[in-house]
Formats: sequence, structure tokens, C-alpha cells
Amino acid sequence: MAESLENLLEKAEEVTSTEAFVKQNGKALKIHLKDKVYCRAGSMIAYQGDIKFKSTSGGVGKWFKKKLTGEGFPLMEATGSGDLFLADDAAEVTILKLTGESFYVEGRHLLAFEQNIDWDISLMRGAGMATGGLFTCKLSGHGYVAISSHGEPIALDAPVVVDPNAVIGWTSGVSARVRADINLKTFFGKSSGETFQLDFNGNGKVLIQPAELVSFGKQE
Repeated sequence: MAESLENLLEKAEEVTSTEAFVKQNGKALKIHLKDKVYCRAGSMIAYQGDIKFKSTSGGVGKWFKKKLTGEGFPLMEATGSGDLFLADDAAEVTILKLTGESFYVEGRHLLAFEQNIDWDISLMRGAGMATGGLFTCKLSGHGYVAISSHGEPIALDAPVVVDPNAVIGWTSGVSARVRADINLKTFFGKSSGETFQLDFNGNGKVLIQPAELVSFGKQE
């Protein structure tokens, strides 16, 4: 049944909030920008105000890791003042607030974070350069972080073994390593004859999505 334009515009009206990060809806993030934020390149869907964008490498050390591994962490800086709207191909958006702890996020799920949060690219134990797709972004400090996922995130207690395509991130109390099971007959990894899994141990949570939409080891 059709609805009137007036009703549609009312339901889709821009949200107002004093918070720096707020969900416009379940699949779009609104950032009230006053200075600078980091966000995934290509995620901007609209902005209001005076905002400028530029790509960032995050320093020489991070640039070297990105070039060496080929892993995609295409970040951009958004600077200025106004309202910035981000999205990730209609994926679910979740906003986290770090209060001094660290959180590891798979690069494909990192949407945005505030400038005062420290970040670096790290390698999982047991990951060889040839496997690809095993580098994550460590976020630490105080501030907002926005992540995307295909479906609502699920938080599991470690220890747990997870399909890499489902992993969003994990807390600092958890260690992750890659293991290959050549006897596990699935479509995953069929080109190499091996099936990779992520083995999480320690005390903490592992965040996963209820979908497997990206092939492990392939660059986006």
C-alpha cells in the first residue's frame, strides 16, 4: 500500500542529537563534525556544512604495513564543521564508545572513528603473508567508533572457533590465530584445498555477523 510523500518525509527526517556519532537509521551513520574524524574511503553518502576530505596513510609505519601486506585499509580524513552521513552498502551500523580499552576490528567492518582514538594495523598470530586478509585494525583510547555488519552483531565468549568471513572484531582480552584444516570439506578455501578458521582464546568477546559475504583471502 502506497503512502503519502508527507508521511515518507516525516519518517525519514534527519535525526537530531548532541552526540558526535548517532544512527540516522539502522543502516546510516550521522556524525556531527567539529574538527576531524577518520572514516572508510567511499563511505560518504552526504554532508551538510563545510567539510573536506583527503586520503590518509596514518604515518610511515602504517603506510609500510599496508603496502607490504596489500591489505585494504582505505581511510580518509574528514575535516571541517557540519553533519556527515556515512553508510556501507546498506549494512547494519553499530556505534561503540571506547572508554580506555582496546578493540580489534576487521578492516572491512570499520566505518569511522574519532580523531583522538589511537589506531594501528596488526597481524594475527599464525598468519603468513600469502594467505591475505589477516590484518586487523587495533583501536584504543576514548571516543566513538562505528562499525558495519551484514545483520545484527553477535557477541560470543572466547574460546571459540569462527569462520573468518563472519568475524567483525574482538576485545583486547582475546588472542586470535589462524589455523588450516585440510580435512574440512567446505566451499570455503576450495581454490587452495585448505579451509582456514580463526581460533580465539582468552577472556573476552568475539563479535561476529550472521553472514559470510566476503571470501577470506581476497582483497576488496
